Amino acid sequence: MKKKLLIKVMTTTALLSASIQPAFASTDLTDINGSFAKDAILKLAEAGIVSGKGDGKFDPTGKINRQDFAIILVKALGLDMDSAPVKPTFSDIPVDNYSYKYVEAAIKAGLIKGLGNGTFGLGQNLSREDMAVLFARSLSYTAGSDITVGKASQLTFTDAASIADYAKDSVAAAVELGLINGNGNGTFNPQGNASREQVALVASKFLSAQQKIKEDIANQQSEEQETPALPSTTPQPTTPVTSGSSNSGSSSGSTGSPATPTDSIPPTVVIMSSTPVPVGGSVSVTSTEIGSVYLVPFEGIPANVSGLNTLVTEHLAVKGTVTAANTQTFISTEGLAAGIYRAVVVDAAGNVSVPSAASIELVENTIQTTSIVFSDASTIVLNYEEELDPAHKPTVSNEDWDTITSDLVVKGLDGEELYPIQLVNEDVTILGNQVIIKLPEPVQVEDSLYISYQPHAEENALRTLSGKKAQSISEYKVQYSENNESTLSLSLVPNASFVVNPSLVANEPITLFVSTNPENYNKRSIKSLIQVKRGETVENFQYNAKDNDFDIIDAEQHVLGSVSITSSSDALSIVPSGDNGMTIIPSIPLISEMNTQLVFTLHEEGNDQLKEVVLPVTIDQKKPTVTDVTYDNGKVTLDFDEPISVPLGFASSPVLEYSPTGDFTGENGVFLTGNMLDTGSSETDYLYSLVNNQLVILLTDEAFTRYGFASPGRFRVTLTDYQDYSKNYLEQNQWEVFIPAIQD
Repeated sequence: MKKKLLIKVMTTTALLSASIQPAFASTDLTDINGSFAKDAILKLAEAGIVSGKGDGKFDPTGKINRQDFAIILVKALGLDMDSAPVKPTFSDIPVDNYSYKYVEAAIKAGLIKGLGNGTFGLGQNLSREDMAVLFARSLSYTAGSDITVGKASQLTFTDAASIADYAKDSVAAAVELGLINGNGNGTFNPQGNASREQVALVASKFLSAQQKIKEDIANQQSEEQETPALPSTTPQPTTPVTSGSSNSGSSSGSTGSPATPTDSIPPTVVIMSSTPVPVGGSVSVTSTEIGSVYLVPFEGIPANVSGLNTLVTEHLAVKGTVTAANTQTFISTEGLAAGIYRAVVVDAAGNVSVPSAASIELVENTIQTTSIVFSDASTIVLNYEEELDPAHKPTVSNEDWDTITSDLVVKGLDGEELYPIQLVNEDVTILGNQVIIKLPEPVQVEDSLYISYQPHAEENALRTLSGKKAQSISEYKVQYSENNESTLSLSLVPNASFVVNPSLVANEPITLFVSTNPENYNKRSIKSLIQVKRGETVENFQYNAKDNDFDIIDAEQHVLGSVSITSSSDALSIVPSGDNGMTIIPSIPLISEMNTQLVFTLHEEGNDQLKEVVLPVTIDQKKPTVTDVTYDNGKVTLDFDEPISVPLGFASSPVLEYSPTGDFTGENGVFLTGNMLDTGSSETDYLYSLVNNQLVILLTDEAFTRYGFASPGRFRVTLTDYQDYSKNYLEQNQWEVFIPAIQD
């Protein structure tokens, strides 16, 4: 699109979107009368682009998730949904998901991408900055050119620095177009969740902007067609006249048919994407002709097709297909190295274009630490913006205490000499978005340590669940100061976990108390999940029913601050539970790919800086199993693959039978009587103890006297109502074990 058309689009769409008046019949939505986006909601509902949630409700202030936003985009653009692939692109959007065709259509158009780990992000909420990105990208799709380039410099929001780099141009363009506004206090709140009414208002403005772009393109094309072409000064080749003979031998004096004109004019290619692009992402280009498009290294670009294909074979370039002229084509950069690239197009006649004037930089898909701090005198925390993958943990030691081959090194300062602090790999824990390093000894106020991270092996490189690798760190200085002693720190308890069984969502809410004994699936303690410390002192909690959070209380019962709990997605609802705690209810069927998290936020009295930790929600629907059943010298042992318990109020005694012949049919077996360990009597045949992953049954001397246990006899153990922490019952409930023959 020409520059004058882009300017025209920016000005006229801003004017159009400022006044949107509905010209349609009202729909039966009963909860939008007080919404600032009422007219927009009605307009979109009438057009079939948005719909309510049933019972006449639209839920205007509710959050909107990624898949529902994809549906709005596809409907607004009128994209083709009939050519969805047979195999889904993302594991969490299967073919039978209601949004499948819409998500696939948006992917095909290059409008949306997944999270980088093979998932789309089903159920995750849409942020305000991502809403701006996707609407601006969709307008670029309509315009056939990137309308956001260079707009970031126009941002004036006070929190502009917190807008992600990839979103800055789009946010500025969306503001200029009048699609989206900031908040009344001069902020944009880029990471805030977009509400359903906000999306409806922006979508309505988007439709007007889109229509205006289409009209301007049509007008420009009409003007270009009406402009007379300049006469050609190039001599036209003539076709020589040849004579031929017919089968009858008579001569023909007519000339032959004119030769087909040869296409010798190379196409023109333009890169539309803004630089940089992460490796693995897509680059958008337009070409004046159909054919093949190549993304090639900036230097040494071949001038022929053979050379271009050789670069592709050597994985130095990638190739795509241009199916339509002057429309966006997206090329995947999967497999390319980071660097500077340009685009080249080869048309159907084999003409090779000159390389694109603009270049695109591919950068590693990485993430930086947001902070490296002492959480207390014995703990250093590396914080990241996204949840880390616990399967990739850096090493801190080896057999020789040689730090040269260690991935993560902590050094102390002795005079002017740095020396490595001896750590073991168990001293490093990955929890949520944090790397937690436990020091062997606490440091003193004003002590400094130096952190370095240089991964030596791919499997030990820190990375997020979305696949971004953590950038290296070179001797970062972190100092323990008086401020660490006086301010509160928030951290996850070592080995903290929050387990949810999706099959229990209907009637099994989880209540979080200050403390509960014993803990079980339905009653849990916040002390098992997080801790708040001032220096080395662990502070206590007290539930605040008025504010629906947990106050932080010191030994003198002074309120030092509070901790609030939220969920990263609509998958979990967190509501008050009377005067005692908070109830956490799974509101939609949970799946592991949702990456749902509990977010704990510390609000300290007199300190405006919020501190936050996230705890991933673990999905557990796996039934526990018995891994081994053994008999040895009067003891029957059952080993489980995870800790097992019996619900309160249920008989927990295992049922033990003995058959001297090893055959339990008919009346060959006898039921033995048992009691818990330390509670038996002379009439007791066995005592049992259930501790974590093991059930032990001890046969009494009296039982040996009564039954004479010996080979080929067998025991049969039956367990009823035994379950794991998540209330998954044992996959099997009966086992047999034989008494081995005595060897001479």
